[in-house]
Amino acid sequence: MVIKAQKVSRKKFQKFGKLATNPVGQPTSEGVDYKFWSDLASYQIEGETEIGICRVFRQEQNLIKGMERHLHTPEILIPIDAPFAVPLLLGDASEKEAMAFRVDLGQAIVIDPAVWHGACLPVGKKESSYFVIFRRKTPFTDVEKKEIIPFEIKI
Repeated sequence: MVIKAQKVSRKKFQKFGKLATNPVGQPTSEGVDYKFWSDLASYQIEGETEIGICRVFRQEQNLIKGMERHLHTPEILIPIDAPFAVPLLLGDASEKEAMAFRVDLGQAIVIDPAVWHGACLPVGKKESSYFVIFRRKTPFTDVEKKEIIPFEIKI
C-alpha cells in the first residue's frame, strides 16, 4: 500500500491534532520593530515539558513498519532545517486508514495524545532534524509501540 503525503492544513489535520502556521490577519501586538501573533495553536500538558531533537535519514524506500503513541501528552513537532512528512494513524484504525502530511519550515504540528505516529521522513534532503516537545520523561514513561502492516509513503 502506498500513501501520498499531502500538504498539511488545519482542516485536513484536525482529527490528529492542530497546526500552527504563518499567521494572517492583525497581529496581537505590534511596534515599529516587531509584530506578534499569539495563540496560533494550543495544547495542554501536565507537569514539566522537554525539548528534544530527532534527526532522520532518507531511505531508499519510505516504508513504515512500526508506529508509536503517547497516551498522556501531545507531541509537538517543528522542522528545523527541511520539511518533513509524518505518518499518522488514529486509535484502533487499520493501516489502510493511515495518512501522511508534509510539514514545511515555518509550521508546527501538535499531535494529540493517543494518535499513532511514525518517525518523520526528510523531504528534499538526505537527512533533516526537527524539534520534539512533550511532557518531560515521555520517552521513558509514556511510549507504546506497535508493528504494523507496512505501507509506503510517497513524498
